[in-house]
Amino acid sequence: MRVSFKHLVVGSLLLFGGAACADLEVVNLTSADAERALATPADVEALIRGSYDSWFQGWASYNGMGPIMSNQAFQHTAPWANFGMEQYGRLPRIATINDASDGYYGYLSREWTYNYRAISAVADGTKALANQEIADELGAEAVARAKAFGKFVQGLAHANLALFYDMGFVVTEDTDLTEALEPVPYTELMTTALGMLDDAIALCGTSFTIPFDWMASDMDNVKLAKLIHWMKARYMAELGRSPTERASANWNAVISEIDAGFTEDWTMDLDWNAGWYASGLHYAGRSDWGQLNNFVWGMADQSGMYQAWLDLSIADKSYQLLDGTPVLWTTPDLRFPRGSTVEEQQASPGTVVRMSDDGEIGGTWARPDRGTWRWSWYKSIRGSTYRQLPPYTTVQPVFPLAEARLLKAEALYRNGQLGAAADIINETRVPAGLNATDAGGTNTSCVPKLPDESCGDLWEMLKWEKRMNTVYTGIAFATWWWDARGWGDLYKDTPLQYGMPCQELQVLQMEPCMNYGGPGGEFGSPGSSYAYPGEG
Repeated sequence: MRVSFKHLVVGSLLLFGGAACADLEVVNLTSADAERALATPADVEALIRGSYDSWFQGWASYNGMGPIMSNQAFQHTAPWANFGMEQYGRLPRIATINDASDGYYGYLSREWTYNYRAISAVADGTKALANQEIADELGAEAVARAKAFGKFVQGLAHANLALFYDMGFVVTEDTDLTEALEPVPYTELMTTALGMLDDAIALCGTSFTIPFDWMASDMDNVKLAKLIHWMKARYMAELGRSPTERASANWNAVISEIDAGFTEDWTMDLDWNAGWYASGLHYAGRSDWGQLNNFVWGMADQSGMYQAWLDLSIADKSYQLLDGTPVLWTTPDLRFPRGSTVEEQQASPGTVVRMSDDGEIGGTWARPDRGTWRWSWYKSIRGSTYRQLPPYTTVQPVFPLAEARLLKAEALYRNGQLGAAADIINETRVPAGLNATDAGGTNTSCVPKLPDESCGDLWEMLKWEKRMNTVYTGIAFATWWWDARGWGDLYKDTPLQYGMPCQELQVLQMEPCMNYGGPGGEFGSPGSSYAYPGEG
């Protein structure tokens, strides 16, 4: 990674955006039209209101990195070239291709585009609030709401950039874009973002109500503050690029932030008729689009089939063993189908996982040239609950309570409070039909059963529960990826971060463009903690 940055006068040259899906456009933050566009209180409020939508559309769309990351984390897998899933899901892994001429560049740069659109909107809107005439017309409550909401989105957008990219620019309403700006590394970007979120919490001390269409959720100042606390906890935990970095997070602060949040799921009404279309979740749940891969999900199995599958070469891995025996997961975990045959499991789905029905079998087995190791009999119920409710109108848990609770369990575990961590793990583990664990990591159910055939300890049970309760949730619907990065569970050579989009660097004359991951590449996974056969 570059250790020094070239100072530049950015002004209108700073390409805060580029484009989604290779629709290359320059967003001029100093446009002379800005003043005319913000001439009325309604204009100002609309700009700030829309900033959250920009942030949401950055990570919730299939045009972003979500499908890629889901495949890389083995949350699901698909052989299709769409969204870069096949290319960046390959084994062995390849490095990122940070080049605007590459067909999948738009997916790697979308998060940059939409977060800086959100940041730009907040900066312009907040500056406009300084106009006393506009402030007076809006009224005290509306001004307080706009300032708190804007600071909230400002923090979210900078935090997302820190999660995804190696570096980025800090831009606020006080930034002078006629002066030189210098990018800062992801750690500094996150520190700044968390400070913005603290400022937003302070601004939530004033009473206000947020219209439903601003966030597709019933919100007021109290609820907004609770959400911000939870988001801070998530960002603190997910920033680390390695087990060492994740372990160094402020876990005491994570506990405090979780405790200051909600006592139930935080949801959004993802109604595409109202503009809240979560296409990333839609396509993840398509039964003809992908399946659940054996690498992680197979750890539920108690029959020995998972280990038999692992022992096969990458070329020989498939939905059946070489002798034609179906690779089925037999487990006491009620989140998985019951039975020991395809037919029995089809008739008895679990609460999280189901067996493909006869009409689906083979639908995603059409491209053996792209790796039969991707193939399995299993589908996610979680994603299908969104897709199967046309026209995609349903309340969805964007931040589940279970995620917050298990994030707290990780903090307790890291602080040595193993019994307290076990108590939280048991809140979801026991209802799933598994044994209650304890501070010593008792695991008589032997779920998960690791690739080395050992029964997972307390740490592995915590990770298992986190995975089972966060399928297709979180930023980019890829909590699995953020956790796997920090836990050291991503397959060898998987990129651990993404480079600042090359088009931005070229405009700013800051080349070379950075690529990460792939054999011998920087910021690539050194190999999963599970030491899957074939990683070396």
